[in-house]
Amino acid sequence: MAINGINSMESSLALMASAMQSVRIPQEIGFSVLKQIMDTQADQAQALLQMINSGPSPTVDGTGQIVNIGA
Repeated sequence: MAINGINSMESSLALMASAMQSVRIPQEIGFSVLKQIMDTQADQAQALLQMINSGPSPTVDGTGQIVNIGA
């Protein structure tokens, strides 16, 4: 004697599991790409901070020395 409700429930669970898997994979790819972008931005920010803190930048002659208040 076979019970039909069991087979349909197993089939429904299998369909739900495969549907969830098909949604999860693109999400994981998106998260991975986003993490890579964030890591790159953090590295760039760190490099910029190092460049800013590396010391005084050379000034162009005639700038920042005399202020023309008559202008």
